[in-house]
Amino acid sequence: MTAATNALGRELQLVHAAQWLYAINAEPFVPGAGDPYARLVRGFELGENGTDGTDGTDDAGGTLASIAERGPVWRSRLDTWVVTGPAALRELSAGAEPVVSAAVPQAEAWLPDPARQRTTEIARDLARRGGTRAVGRQAGSLREQAGQAAARLGPGPVDLVADFAEPLTAAGYAAVLDVPEERRAAFAADLAAAAPAVDALLCPQTLDTTRRMAAGVRGLRELFAGRAHAEADLVLAVAGARAAADLLGDALRRLLDRPREWALLRSDPAHAARLVEEVLHQRPPWRACPLVVLAQAEVAGTRIEAGDSVTAVSTPAAGAPAPLPVAACATLLPAARAIAGHALVALAARFPLLRPDGEPVHMRRAPLTRRLVRLPARLGEEETR
Repeated sequence: MTAATNALGRELQLVHAAQWLYAINAEPFVPGAGDPYARLVRGFELGENGTDGTDGTDDAGGTLASIAERGPVWRSRLDTWVVTGPAALRELSAGAEPVVSAAVPQAEAWLPDPARQRTTEIARDLARRGGTRAVGRQAGSLREQAGQAAARLGPGPVDLVADFAEPLTAAGYAAVLDVPEERRAAFAADLAAAAPAVDALLCPQTLDTTRRMAAGVRGLRELFAGRAHAEADLVLAVAGARAAADLLGDALRRLLDRPREWALLRSDPAHAARLVEEVLHQRPPWRACPLVVLAQAEVAGTRIEAGDSVTAVSTPAAGAPAPLPVAACATLLPAARAIAGHALVALAARFPLLRPDGEPVHMRRAPLTRRLVRLPARLGEEETR
């Protein structure tokens, strides 16, 4: 192990230790048990069964409520401004020129640097590669990929994440990003290795995970090297594919205990689009977005200086703002919507019955995505008596 790797490991440990320290210890002059933002970003606010607070089994909902109670803008002990609520988020987007930026050490950066993000060129490239028109041109291929993924499954027990959502997302993004057929297996492997990269912007991963993640990002960068839109393709592969897999997983989890909605999906395939939009509204792909501001701004009466770190947090009172409060990154959603919609239609057409077959499992250290890593289900035919 090199000196650089050792140094990175120490940095990751120190940042995560600070998150735990401030999360647990009460702050001077502030009632309560520590900094709620630190509790959120350490990525351990999950119940014993791996749930994420939507059913009241853990503290994630309480943590978000505590963040909202502090007000629309306040400074965490982790030295970042926390901005919540629709009004404050709109002010932030309008006046501070916020761009996505890692808040913790990175072994292999995949985001464009802040100066590049503020240009129209990267936004235009993202739209060309992942916007509604670009995805529309791939509609036939995405529909075919979804049908093939559903056909590979048989009646009986299945993990809807590992056996369906993840491989279908990799195949779908291979089509969207024009990955050559002979490189698609390597693309899927690199995509899997890079899966924690979005959460790693705010929550340090283990050193082994960080090294695998860096190797995956490097593999994707090498795949796209020499392309006119290489930078945009890398962002779409890392963050877009993550959003797509998580959106599909969340939609399937919702359907597991709603047989009437599954039946409606079978009889009315157009319901898939409505379902996807409902899931996006209730659970946007990122509930927190780490940013750096490029211009001084006043948000909710608080002055934020150029260069300050800010995290935009979607709290219960905030409803469901855009997953990323940066206009260019809205291009993450068209492909995610399309893949999730085609997947639901294909799976419902093949299997009349969908039932839970165990508890869903969420990844630790995933405060932004809350990503599912296991969704046990049972697929079947109509029961006869």
